[in-house]
Amino acid sequence: DRSTKLDERTQLKILQSMVAHSQYTYPGDCTLEAINATVKGAKPNDLILVISDANLRRYRIEAKEVSKLVQRQGVHSHLILIGATKEAKDLAKEIPNERAQVCLDSADLPIIIKSIVKS
Repeated sequence: DRSTKLDERTQLKILQSMVAHSQYTYPGDCTLEAINATVKGAKPNDLILVISDANLRRYRIEAKEVSKLVQRQGVHSHLILIGATKEAKDLAKEIPNERAQVCLDSADLPIIIKSIVKS
């Protein structure tokens, strides 16, 4: 619920937990399945942050598939693409309403997330 405000310390702990979790994931891609399951389970006005390395072509995932999933009515989905690849930039352009951003430096990730949460 967006009306529940978390203090910055709690937000930092959540982000640190997300980073720690990602260090132990297996290679391969479940991007579409993960986005779909999260969006389907979302309540109206939920905020969903999808963070991806943007190497989607490797897994035969097209931008339009991702775009369709993150545009569900009533859910605030945002896609953050890690890396300065042409693929990341092209994918970000496919997602309307500034719901996709390219993160060129992982040190900028907290800043990007904070700007999304504040908007």
